[in-house]
Amino acid sequence: MVNISFDFNLFNNYYYFYERLLVILFSLIPSVILVGFVLYSDRKSKEPKKNIIICLLSGILTIAVAGYFENLIMPFFSNNVILTYVWAFIEEISKIAIFFLFIFDNKHYDDIYDGLVYMMLIALSFAGLENIMYAFSENTVSNSISLALMRDFTTIPLHVICGIVIGFFISLGSFSKDKNKKYINFSLCVLIPSIIHGTYNTLMNLLGNLKIDYNNVILVIIFEIIPLLVIMALLFYIAIKFSKKAIDLNNIFINDGKYDEKYDYLMTNSEYYNSYSRAKRIKLYKKISLINKEDDIS
Repeated sequence: MVNISFDFNLFNNYYYFYERLLVILFSLIPSVILVGFVLYSDRKSKEPKKNIIICLLSGILTIAVAGYFENLIMPFFSNNVILTYVWAFIEEISKIAIFFLFIFDNKHYDDIYDGLVYMMLIALSFAGLENIMYAFSENTVSNSISLALMRDFTTIPLHVICGIVIGFFISLGSFSKDKNKKYINFSLCVLIPSIIHGTYNTLMNLLGNLKIDYNNVILVIIFEIIPLLVIMALLFYIAIKFSKKAIDLNNIFINDGKYDEKYDYLMTNSEYYNSYSRAKRIKLYKKISLINKEDDIS
């Protein structure tokens, strides 16, 4: 949303301790459930606990970085629509930065679907913490829980869907044999989710600014509920489409199959096994492991 200058204070005087726990619970329930689903979907090729923990804690860093730059650039834009897209870009690129800092050169990032797994976890970390912050910006428990519940069914799915799209294009770039395709996909992993995110926020702002009589159930259904359901349906369609394509490509990758013409620039598992990318990741992993062993000895 456009207004991010809320007063977040987990320990303010508006809440008793058990009320804080309730607000946190309602804020995090969908994120926790979705984390479980993401890990279950990757159960045949489990990722290391260390990588999972890094992704799940990344929200602290991504929220801080995104918030800093969003407030930094705010005075330079008078148009709220443009500002909304710029903020969406900042949030998505903050999440992508975590992937490239901690996951991209990791030896355990070794198939196409892994990109989706890691980016969904990073997105859920961001969404869960952001949800808590928005909830605690309210000054009553009922308002906090209402806001958390609304975001549970709207904003959290948005972040996960953007994570799916980012992970898809990152993996296409990571396992590309063609340098041009690599750079194109890395560009798309920033641009497409930023457009999705910015468009979603713009539409939600438009719905929120409609002057309708909220006592009139028919008007609320026509101008609030139906448009929201259409928006969410489109988002879930995007998520299903990208997830299915990633799974199909991953099966070809793992089984050394043949890609169709559109994706014939991608490596298969055996090609990746003998690639420079894998050699680089293995070398870095051994280097880090050696440093950790020396620290343990000292």
